[in-house]
Amino acid sequence: MAASNKWLMSSVAYYLDFFSVPLFIALALYLAPFDAGLALLGLLAWTLVEYATHRFLFHSLYRREHWTHHVDVLAYIGVSSWKTSSTFAALLLVAWYTGLTSVFIGAVSGYFFYISLHYVMHRPEHWAYRYIPGLVANHDLHHRKGIEKNFGVSSPLWDHVFRSYIRAEALSAEE
Repeated sequence: MAASNKWLMSSVAYYLDFFSVPLFIALALYLAPFDAGLALLGLLAWTLVEYATHRFLFHSLYRREHWTHHVDVLAYIGVSSWKTSSTFAALLLVAWYTGLTSVFIGAVSGYFFYISLHYVMHRPEHWAYRYIPGLVANHDLHHRKGIEKNFGVSSPLWDHVFRSYIRAEALSAEE
């Protein structure tokens, strides 16, 4: 499959989420009281969104664009921070209006955790890399072996639920 430059972006657009997401979280904390239970619900919801987006959008509808990331993991490839920030701004307004800012905080914190983990997973020299060997192994199978499994980047939870999880040892036994 041919690679695509459609999702190639500037370094500013690539890294902006690392600055804008904490600002959205701080703004949400300022706007309304924090409820830890609702935040955990938002975090759980994020893990499902992450899994579904990766499995059903990035590996089908946007396969060519996503495959470019598989080919060059260090390139500035992804969904632009301008798009995610616009989406988060709209979602924050809805969450504030409906009294669900804590759900928003949990979901957006999950996204921040996801982008941080994904960044580290592709940089073995990063200090945090050694603390996530299981997640790295799952993601490595997905990337380097091209296996249509292990879609959860920040958690294998939904891979287990939907039976799309595979361990390296299980793969070796099949070969």
